Amino acid sequence: MDINWALEKVTFSEGATLFGVAPVERFAGAPSGHHPRDFLEKARNVVVIGVPIPEGVLYRENMMKGSPIVPEEERLELLQNYFYHSSAFEIVNTRLEQISLRLSLLLQEKGCRTLFFTPTFGKPYNKYYEKYSFAPFSHRHAAVRAGLGEFGLNNLVVNPKYGPRVRYNSIITEAELSATPLLEEETCLGSSCAKCLEGCPGKAIAGANIPLKTHKPDNNIVRLDPVSSTNHHLCIKSQENFFCQGRCLAVCPVGMEVLD
Repeated sequence: MDINWALEKVTFSEGATLFGVAPVERFAGAPSGHHPRDFLEKARNVVVIGVPIPEGVLYRENMMKGSPIVPEEERLELLQNYFYHSSAFEIVNTRLEQISLRLSLLLQEKGCRTLFFTPTFGKPYNKYYEKYSFAPFSHRHAAVRAGLGEFGLNNLVVNPKYGPRVRYNSIITEAELSATPLLEEETCLGSSCAKCLEGCPGKAIAGANIPLKTHKPDNNIVRLDPVSSTNHHLCIKSQENFFCQGRCLAVCPVGMEVLD
């Protein structure tokens, strides 16, 4: 049985809708300590899976208005820190972890050493994320190098079908697998849109106040590396002040036709 086919079958049967394979050669130039072979010396490939976020949880501004139970001054905080964080973050992450475990064990049974990370730092490890502002291995870079999207102005992976509304996880393995092709066409609308920059109340996406043409030249080149950066401290502060977590996902028009 073809290993790629077996991995895809498990991935899709368990609820993920995106699957890609990036050979380690595509990670040339990765920062020291963050290349796949810094974690697995004989790594050959990185398997990337993606689970879309249920889009209804993103559009919560008017939910529960006039509730006799939840005071208006607490409504947005509740919707962000309980409803959104659970439904669009932790539950999706848990599904990614479960699928990643199944894929890792499948590869291990075939004699291929394999490892995976959690999709992001969980609550017990928030202090490390706040300190370093990045995870040990970048699932965003892996997703782009597996052909699942490109970096957008929002500093997120923009997938042609789902836009940025996807969470990803990566499995590093010694297995010989067939690489999936890189994206061939741009997905981020760039300076003709820029809703993610305009919609960030905390101006946490670096350069949001700089002319857009300096962010992303519209040169029909798929962006395999970020064209902007996110100030994580400003982002967290913005979430605390404006309860805007996920707004950069919600305003992106790419993939919206899925719901039409």
